[in-house]
Amino acid sequence: MRSILLLFFVLFSTSYYASAQSRIVTGKVTDSKGETLPGVSIKLKGTSAGVSSGTDGRFSINVPDNNSTLVVTYIGFVTQEVAVNNQTSVDITLVSDQQALDEVVVVGFGTQKKVNLTGSVASVSAEQLEKRAATKSSLVLQGQMSGIQVRQGGGNPANNGAALVVRGQGTFSGAGNSPLVLVDGIEGSLDLVDPNDIQSVSVLKDAASAAIFGSKAANGVILVETKRGVVGKPVFTYNTYVGKSEATMVPEMINSWEYAEVINQVFVDAGAAKRYSDADIAKFRSGEDPVNFPNFDHIGNLFNSGNGISNRHDIGVRGGSEQTQYMFSLGYYNENGIITKNNANRYNIRTNLDTRLNDKLRFSLKLAGNLNKNGQPSGIGGGGLGNIVGGAMRNANTIPGRTPDGFYGRNETLHPEADLESASFRNNRSTNFITNGSVIWDVFKDLKVTGQLGYTYGNFQTKAYTAKYAITPTYGNALNSLREDWSESTALTLQTLVEYNKKVKDHTFYVLGGVSGQTFDGRGLGAFRDAFPNNSIYEINAGSTARGTQTGSASRNTLQSYFGRFNYNFREKYLFEANARYDGSSRFPKDSRWGLFPSFSAAWRVSQEGFFKDAISFLSDLKLRASWGQLGNQSIGNYPYQDLLSLAPVYPFGSTLSAGAAVTTIANKDITWETTTINNVGVDLGMFNNKLSLSADYFVKTTEDILYSVSVSSTLGATPSLANAGSVENRGWDFNLNYRNNIGDFSYGVSAILSLVDNKVTKLTNINQDIARGLFVGYPIGSTYGFKSDGLFGSNADVAGYPTQPFADQAQGGGIKYLDISGPNGVPDGVVNAAYDRTIIGQPLPTSTYALTLNGGYKNFDFNFMLQGEGGRNDQVTLGQFFFPLENNSNVQRDAYENRWTAANPNPNAAYPKLRNIASGFFNTNRVDFWYRDATFLRLKNAQIGYTLPKGLLGRVGVSSLRLYVSGENLFTLSDFYKGWDPEMVTGGADWYYPLTRMYVAGLSLKF
Repeated sequence: MRSILLLFFVLFSTSYYASAQSRIVTGKVTDSKGETLPGVSIKLKGTSAGVSSGTDGRFSINVPDNNSTLVVTYIGFVTQEVAVNNQTSVDITLVSDQQALDEVVVVGFGTQKKVNLTGSVASVSAEQLEKRAATKSSLVLQGQMSGIQVRQGGGNPANNGAALVVRGQGTFSGAGNSPLVLVDGIEGSLDLVDPNDIQSVSVLKDAASAAIFGSKAANGVILVETKRGVVGKPVFTYNTYVGKSEATMVPEMINSWEYAEVINQVFVDAGAAKRYSDADIAKFRSGEDPVNFPNFDHIGNLFNSGNGISNRHDIGVRGGSEQTQYMFSLGYYNENGIITKNNANRYNIRTNLDTRLNDKLRFSLKLAGNLNKNGQPSGIGGGGLGNIVGGAMRNANTIPGRTPDGFYGRNETLHPEADLESASFRNNRSTNFITNGSVIWDVFKDLKVTGQLGYTYGNFQTKAYTAKYAITPTYGNALNSLREDWSESTALTLQTLVEYNKKVKDHTFYVLGGVSGQTFDGRGLGAFRDAFPNNSIYEINAGSTARGTQTGSASRNTLQSYFGRFNYNFREKYLFEANARYDGSSRFPKDSRWGLFPSFSAAWRVSQEGFFKDAISFLSDLKLRASWGQLGNQSIGNYPYQDLLSLAPVYPFGSTLSAGAAVTTIANKDITWETTTINNVGVDLGMFNNKLSLSADYFVKTTEDILYSVSVSSTLGATPSLANAGSVENRGWDFNLNYRNNIGDFSYGVSAILSLVDNKVTKLTNINQDIARGLFVGYPIGSTYGFKSDGLFGSNADVAGYPTQPFADQAQGGGIKYLDISGPNGVPDGVVNAAYDRTIIGQPLPTSTYALTLNGGYKNFDFNFMLQGEGGRNDQVTLGQFFFPLENNSNVQRDAYENRWTAANPNPNAAYPKLRNIASGFFNTNRVDFWYRDATFLRLKNAQIGYTLPKGLLGRVGVSSLRLYVSGENLFTLSDFYKGWDPEMVTGGADWYYPLTRMYVAGLSLKF
């Protein structure tokens, strides 16, 4: 009996002790600002047991005893270990650390820990992207990472996205330099994704990281991951802002009376009588007769005719159970341009769903759609803003705008105010639908199979209407017309992935294999009609069929791929990765249809070595990387190797013209891939417990077999096809430096990036230069060939003692002094001519891009400032007949007026030559370095200050977070470029000039 009682006592004590120790611990996870963090991993140390925080940051976990420790991890934050002790409630505050060693980044077909990367991958998180109030997702990447140039070409809301170039221009062919963009694994467009929906963006810069995408990865790869659902009750978010835009820079033109004086002097210099009398000039100056003697600022009127107001609204919800998580968002964006009738609207919707069907099967579905509409006024021809902007740039202030009688002033065929106020327009509308479904089968612990289907649909419509309207009593557009174009594109992607991940003691192996098939289809229709009954009816059926035309087209291309990856990891110390992709494209002939694109990379985490930890205490991480790989570019025309028949020719049969067909392009049956080889070495440093981190890479990127149309004699009677006949090399450095720290309630961070790229053409079939295309062996793509100069002639007498000039009418006081640099015998011969005295005078690609970002917070306040710019060698001129003073009867900029050579100020070093009438296109045809200026710049790209209301003020109304902020974009610029011309957008002619905009924004972010 005593034994039984003793046994009962022991069992009761053990049970009581166990029940006293095992208990439920609850808590909440927030960041340093008090914001709740959903999806945080909370695990029991030493076990695989764990939970995730819900959308409200709360969690509940069963702990076995008082000695338990919770390990709390979250991407972008320092991992914490929290001892439970006797607590039943634990609130955890995570400290942000963007350089945390456990950070996971998205790579091709998966994710990897950042410390285990062997290739060159840059990434940016949603938290960083939220600091920008940019209009397009492509713009938010500016200044965020090295190795990628982000340049905005203009401020037109209809087309104000950025061009992206990764590590320099690799080709000059029609294949282009745009990187491959994958959204949730499916090929797409970055600007079709709402910035608020983005969770992270990764840029794969070297071949080691990008080779698994093979023939589409030569220009780099951008991987966009959208936000997903999390475990917990629904959390709603609402983001909105209102903004006001204005032009960053606009060239100022001279007043009408100043223009009249300039024209008089030009006429006198040419031996002609003055155009304007002194009385005329006095009337211009007094403003007494604004109709006949106006001072009308055409540029100011144009670029201030729109209100520049923009607004944005995004609402989203995230939540779910352990079995199913969801995310849903709706967005609307509207932007009015700084020109009237110029606007853009975007509507977008996205749903992401992840669910576990059973212990082995998971299902993921992503659906997204958007509608984009934009409009702009148009001139004669329906081309949009081009002629209107060009007219405003060219027309002098002596030409009136709208006159009291309802008519308008004009300069030849340029009449911007009449066009602006007419019923003419150009409207674009695009609809896009993207679906992406995946089934994931966890066969067993180490083996996973994924099947994925992606389908995208795009529809684009353009409607360009030219109205019938009077411009003067005797001149106008008497025939209205309409051009409509419609195009549709679809893409189907099917791929299967098999992943095997195995750890054997200190050795970790990962193998991925996959097969993919893609089909791209396109079709289009177009129609034109004119003679509509009035300006209120502009549908194709209402127009006359007499001169009507119709067009139609269709195309298809396919890509079949096999790919794989192998990773080896020994104690997270020695790392190796190999990738390969075997692509077959319908764009190439049968014998060269398939291409193999391999890569190899390795890394050594020196900081994991025992000798290192004891030797260098301030270095918390050191990794050395090296990689080699090859990539392809198959983004050429669909049928370059086939003999295509053109149906455009017509032939006379007797007195009748009949349709015909002819081969107008000679096919190249041997065409093959453009191949890019990238060598990369890099180092990653973490210092002072990873508060300070540095990443540096040196790369050599060589593109060979560039598709190039070799020039031939016109007697051939046909256009030559593309041939693999060119090579380009890019050498450079990427640097990323980050520092983060806290001093009490004040947290701050500094981020600096620098990219250096030296671009040059290394081969052009059997020639050394193609002047018309800006291609010269040994020089960057797009280099300019022309004359060199030595200032200006101080007087007419200076001309006599100087080499014979190429343009006799310029050889006078105030004319450009052209240099004699060579002759038939290779030395100066006393005669300046195009055959021997031209050389490279302009190199348009910047050799460096850089940015400095400062951010921080104090209690409920936060701030973010970004300086961004381009440096090095970047010589540019804004081309176009409206830039050069008086070219083709153009206007005169104040900068040229005030800094020109004159007889009263015969300065041979004046910034502008003597003003004189110049033929249309003269300086574009006969280029000279006198006009080229340094287009490097430093810009305050973004500044944002925010305030998050204390939670005590919000809890009563059910709001968990409310942040108010003000922000500015493109606030000021430092540059030695031409006054009034933005150096970032010197990519086209002035007739298509639309200045970048400075935007001021006030907004709020609400969570409830």
